[in-house]
Amino acid sequence: MPGKSLRVVVCGAFLLATAAGARAAIEPERVAALLVAAATATGEAELSFDAATANGDDVTITKLRLSVAAEDSVITVPAVVISGAALREAGGFAAERITFDDGAATAPDVAVTWASAAIVDAVVPSADEVKRRARLRPFSRLTLGGVDIVDARLADPIAVAALTVEIGEITEGAPSDILVKATGARLPVSIVTNPIGAAMLDGLGYKTIVADIAMDSDYDVAADTVVVHELTIDAVDVGRIEMAAKFSGLSFRGLSNPEEAAAARAAARLDSMTVRFDDAGFVGRMLDMQAQMLGGSRDDVRDQLVYGALPFALSFVDDETFRDRFLTAVAAFLEEPRSLTVTMAPSAPVPLGQVVRTALKTPTKLPGLLTPDVAANN
Repeated sequence: MPGKSLRVVVCGAFLLATAAGARAAIEPERVAALLVAAATATGEAELSFDAATANGDDVTITKLRLSVAAEDSVITVPAVVISGAALREAGGFAAERITFDDGAATAPDVAVTWASAAIVDAVVPSADEVKRRARLRPFSRLTLGGVDIVDARLADPIAVAALTVEIGEITEGAPSDILVKATGARLPVSIVTNPIGAAMLDGLGYKTIVADIAMDSDYDVAADTVVVHELTIDAVDVGRIEMAAKFSGLSFRGLSNPEEAAAARAAARLDSMTVRFDDAGFVGRMLDMQAQMLGGSRDDVRDQLVYGALPFALSFVDDETFRDRFLTAVAAFLEEPRSLTVTMAPSAPVPLGQVVRTALKTPTKLPGLLTPDVAANN
């Protein structure tokens, strides 16, 4: 799916950063050999190319092909250009900039292409550093432009005008800043494969959702703590979602290691989370659609929800205090759709796996697990 596709692109960008390192003083052939050594150090990937040539301070590697057998994925780039590169004392290379335009990444049923791509302040580890998963910042900034994602399971492609990832300096004992921004993301409604959800979006008149997405977060590797200061999804004619959260015991390094993944998943905890929705037309469309189906007005639909459907659905929730607060907040929100905020602050961190399982199997138990509070229009 799209998430996996973008992960393939970003992982590929990281491995392409291993091309960093070719001032004229470094032979292109040596750069290519060390690139292959780093990319294939774990035995999970294969890398090939046609030629490596120098032009002043730049080295160009042509027709690069990176394949990952476990994911049945392949990344191809016509030309990778490395600028301002130098050998690292610990092995590997560093480069001021690497460009790898007009690339493509393919996996089963998924194909991703991009028009432009660049890495700034790239670092390539040595093969030994790759094997022992050394803590390194692969780049300070990654940019992708003109990204298209074609999924065989979707009727239409996903497009992203521009994607930027920024990683702050890695300092011992301090968290690293991670900023992600995607602008002009075009998501077809066919991305919702659930028949009920798809029918609802069609009834609401949405064909394509256009959104900007941004995330400002910190990741403390030593403490395995992730703090999402703000994650926003701003969708045209739909609304704006803002989320803030804290996760403890969350090790991305452990999750990426097959031998440690199970233990890493079990250790992950949700400490707190706040989700806010600001309406920009979605609620009005929903009320109008229901009114048209029932042959009534918006007020009729509100009354049926507030005094009928919602109380019935909430009757399965054990937490009576939450039921009352939720119903009061939703009633106020439907009367004047501005914002709805849900805050979850459990008395102790809750296993993330338990949250996911509960949400999927018995969602009515979530209030008792996360002790949420709900507020409207504040």
